[in-house]
Amino acid sequence: MSKVKRIIEGPVDWFLYTVMGEKQRKFILNSINDKQKEKLKRLLLGKKDRQRQELKQIKFHLYNLGFIDQSLQELKNYMQNTDSPYFKRMAAWELVLWHANQYSEIDANKALQYMETVEDGETNTDQIRRIAIIKAELLDMIGQPAEGVTVIQKALENGAHPDLYLAMANLKSDLRERFEWINHAFAMYDLNEIEIDVDEEQVYDSLQTRGHIETRSNGPLVSVIIPAYNAEDGIQIAIESILSQSWTNLELLIVDDCSPDDTLNVIKAYEQKDSRVKVFQTPSNSGPYVARNIALQHAKGDFVTINDSDDWSHASKIEVQALHLMAHEQIIANTSEHARITEDMKLYRRGTPGKYIFPNMSSIMFRREPVLQKIGYWDSVRFAADGEFKRRLLKQFGTGAYVDLNTGPLSLPRQSVTSLTGSSAFGYNGFFMGVRKEYVESLEHYHHHAESLYYSYPMVNRPYPVPEPMWPEREEKTNGIRSFNIVIAADYRQMDDSEINVFNQLLDEYSHTKIGLVQVFHYDLNLKAKIEERVRNKVDGKHNHFIVYGEKIHTKYLIIIDPTTFSISQKYVPQITTDHLKAILTNKVDDEASDDVTHIKENLTNYFQSNVAWYAINHEVQQSLKMIPSESFGGVWDKGCINND
Repeated sequence: MSKVKRIIEGPVDWFLYTVMGEKQRKFILNSINDKQKEKLKRLLLGKKDRQRQELKQIKFHLYNLGFIDQSLQELKNYMQNTDSPYFKRMAAWELVLWHANQYSEIDANKALQYMETVEDGETNTDQIRRIAIIKAELLDMIGQPAEGVTVIQKALENGAHPDLYLAMANLKSDLRERFEWINHAFAMYDLNEIEIDVDEEQVYDSLQTRGHIETRSNGPLVSVIIPAYNAEDGIQIAIESILSQSWTNLELLIVDDCSPDDTLNVIKAYEQKDSRVKVFQTPSNSGPYVARNIALQHAKGDFVTINDSDDWSHASKIEVQALHLMAHEQIIANTSEHARITEDMKLYRRGTPGKYIFPNMSSIMFRREPVLQKIGYWDSVRFAADGEFKRRLLKQFGTGAYVDLNTGPLSLPRQSVTSLTGSSAFGYNGFFMGVRKEYVESLEHYHHHAESLYYSYPMVNRPYPVPEPMWPEREEKTNGIRSFNIVIAADYRQMDDSEINVFNQLLDEYSHTKIGLVQVFHYDLNLKAKIEERVRNKVDGKHNHFIVYGEKIHTKYLIIIDPTTFSISQKYVPQITTDHLKAILTNKVDDEASDDVTHIKENLTNYFQSNVAWYAINHEVQQSLKMIPSESFGGVWDKGCINND
């Protein structure tokens, strides 16, 4: 059979990856059900697809699950061992991107070591351009901008591209020269050039659209919403860029989220000067989406759009998006593009590989009445609700009703230089991890089962649970630490019946109190990604909470079901201290695995700063635990063990 399979694989690989394009492959896979898809993958898609899936899983474990050291080593092994030049390049490319995204000279040098492999044999025009952009960026990081200029000049000989112009801009130290290159990119989209005052102390705040732009007063009213928090120093550029739009028939609704600084007075001054400006305030600090919802309640425009409080927008931005909606009645919402830029006026990729210009989800412009009628308001969480709102739009109105327009960079969001290397535990750098991963899984579970995707505002009852850092009204904490009586850590993606029994037993025993759940992961490239239904259905956000990376927790009891999840270091574990750490071994341990138990014990001590008491899930496992000292072994687990201290 394996010989037959090899005979089939060669032609199938050639047909799928040479004759067919990516869109055709996706069309075939989207046209069949899950069972047929799995069978097709196993029998027909061949060796190349299995290699592709393996590489995808290594990336998932690296970025989404936080197995950094292990996954980087896996990528190196994959690159060295594959007999496919294509996948050798792809593995090397992932290593380049990982090190490039660390934004350090040391990592830039590491990334450059893989560049020869990445470039070897590459013929795809788009990939060649992306490689050039990353290579130039890396050369700049190690103090060789002139070599970077040579790389971009060579790439431009093969064809002009706005991302190449922006890459060249980053290599120019003189701001005037840098903006000449930035304006080459704007010219490719037939947009008016932009300019700055190089003598200003805060150069970003002097951004403006250059030249005369014809204004347009006839057309639908557009409601522009700006949520603001602690924005006294940066909001002027956002407000003035909106009030200077070529589309003049607009109202600007600014909502202060109870800022402790002078934001409210700053925005009220604009309200006094321009009748189009309306100012509101949240009842308590709740995050930008509650602020947006308050503005949406008061909006009168046919179309609604967003502008963040420290983002500059090109004078044509609203006109471009509004005209598109006017010309395409079947479209419910569109977005424009942006390019993120630092305070020292350098373009920033934000995790996108070799690309500076990409869709700006926050620029969404939608038809107010049908959207409010069908899906209502944004989710009332503190962050990450743009993607959730988009998912509901697509489900309600269809994928064809939402369009990412190819506009060029109509916004230049301000990117703090200090945030380039130190990403927040709750932030987004091109992948979902920690709190955002849990949010996506929870909302997907709800969207799959819900009869209605309409969200009201105010949101009296949450439709599905989200982690505490996302709550508009946060818990009271002592020194930023949440308190629990019990926290249960496990890999909830795949639990056998005995593990589920222990889990349910603990939930029943502590049903009168708040229970914390921590998702930790096995390093297993074959394991499915999502938490299983038997666990997901128990999470209510009131009594049973998922705790996520970035939170600080103290608990009386920390129970770990199957501590082999801690055999390999993983980054995305919340900071937990505990009075009693109990680990329940769920599989037999042979003599060869005894060293693993010692290693797991060391890792548990490092993570939780506590001695561990070991338990066996049953007598069969107990008999295999010869290497655990009797004084730290509590016997076979039962519900009474929780109080055996």
